[in-house]
Amino acid sequence: MISKFKDFIKISFVQDVGILQVGKFLSIFLGAVSSIILARLLQPELYGIYGLIFAFVALVGIFIDWGASYASLTLLAENYTKKNKQEIKNVLTYFIKITFLAILVVGVLGLILAPLLTELLYENSRIGSLARIILISTFLGVVYNLLVIVLQAIRKIKRLTILESSEKIIHSLLPVAFILIGWGLVGVIWGHLVSILIFLIYSVFAYSSLVKKDSLLPSFKQIFYNLRKIKIRKYFNFGFSIALDKNLGRLVSLMPIIFLGIFALPQEVGYFKIAFAYISIPIMILSPISRLLSVQLPKSKTLGFKILKEHFYKTAFYSGLVSVLLVIPFLILAPYLIKFFYGQEYIESIRLVYYLAIFAALSGFGVGLAPFYRTADKMKTSIIINIFQVILMTVLTIILVKIFSSLIAVILALIITTTIFLLLHFGVVANILRKNSYE
Repeated sequence: MISKFKDFIKISFVQDVGILQVGKFLSIFLGAVSSIILARLLQPELYGIYGLIFAFVALVGIFIDWGASYASLTLLAENYTKKNKQEIKNVLTYFIKITFLAILVVGVLGLILAPLLTELLYENSRIGSLARIILISTFLGVVYNLLVIVLQAIRKIKRLTILESSEKIIHSLLPVAFILIGWGLVGVIWGHLVSILIFLIYSVFAYSSLVKKDSLLPSFKQIFYNLRKIKIRKYFNFGFSIALDKNLGRLVSLMPIIFLGIFALPQEVGYFKIAFAYISIPIMILSPISRLLSVQLPKSKTLGFKILKEHFYKTAFYSGLVSVLLVIPFLILAPYLIKFFYGQEYIESIRLVYYLAIFAALSGFGVGLAPFYRTADKMKTSIIINIFQVILMTVLTIILVKIFSSLIAVILALIITTTIFLLLHFGVVANILRKNSYE
C-alpha cells in the first residue's frame, strides 16, 4: 500500500496538481482574508456595489475573451514539446494580436458605454464609472497573462505557482491598504489598477529573462515584427469555440449577481456575495484538477477511449466525493464563522449558505466536463447545452422572483438549473463514450 502511494506521488501530473494546490490554498486564504476585511470596512451596501462593479467588468470580459489563452496554451504546449521554434513564435504572436484586437473592438466600446449600461441595468451610472478603471486594469494584464501561459505550457509549475501567489498577495493587500487610508470604495478600485501595473512591469522583465535562458521562446521584438505576418484565421476557430463554451459557463456564474442587481437592494447583493464566496471554497480547492485535466485527458485519449473513460469517471467521482465531504463542515460551521469573521451585519448570509451548499456539493462532479468536451472534440455539444442552461436560468429567475424573495428566487434558479444540466452533461458524455467504444 505504501509503495503504491509512493509510486502515485511520483507521477508528474500528481506532483503538478500538488504544487498548484499549494498555490490554490494560499490564494483561497488570501482571498478570504481580503473579502473579510473589505466586507467589514465597506459594510453590506457598499460591498454589494463592489460586487456589482466586478460583475459588470466580468460581463464585458466575456465579450472580450475570444479564446486566445485557450488556443495558445494548447498549441504552445504541443509545439514546445516538438521544439518547433517558428510555430511557438506564431502562437505567441497570435495571442498578442487577437487579445489587442478584442480590446480595440469590444473593450474600448465597453469602456465608453459603461456608465450608460450600468444606468440601464442597475439605475446607477457610478458603477460604470468605477468599472472603467477595472476594465483598464484588465487591458493592462496582457503581458502577465502571456507569461502565465508560457510558464504553464513549458511546465514551469513551481515558478507559475510562485508568480500567481505573489500576484494574489499584492492584489489582496493594495485595495485593503488604500481603503484603510480613507479612500473608501474608490481606493479598492485604484488598488486593483496599481497591482496590475506592478505585475505588468514585472512580467516584461520576467519574460525577457525566460527568453535569454530558453532559445525556443521569441523575444518581444520578434513577436512585434511577426504581428503582420501571422494569420488570425489559422488559430481563431480552435480557440473561439473553447472560449464560447467557457464564457457561457462564466455567464451562468455571473447571472445571480446580475439578476440581484436588477431585482434586489445593494446590501442583498452583499449578503449573496459573502454566502457564495464562503460555500465556494471547496469548489476552488478542486480547480487545479480541472486545469491540469486539460493536458491529461488528451494524453489519455491517445491510449484509447477506454482509458479516457476510466480517467474521466474516476476524476469526476473522487472530485465530487471530495466536494461533498468538504461542504459538510463548511455548512456546519457557517453560523459561527460568518458571524465571527464578517460580523453581525452579514447574518442574513448564513441562511443563504444552506441553500447554496447544494450547488457547491454538485459542482465537484463536473470538474472534468470542459476538458472532456475539448478532448473529445465536442465543443458544439457543450455550447448548445450551456446556451439552454442560460435560457432556463433566465426564465426560472423571472418566474420565481414573482413567488419568492429576490435572493431565494435567484438561488433556487441556480440550484435547479445546475442539477438538471449536470445530469444532462453526464448523459451526453456517456453517449459519446459509448459511441466511440464501438469505433
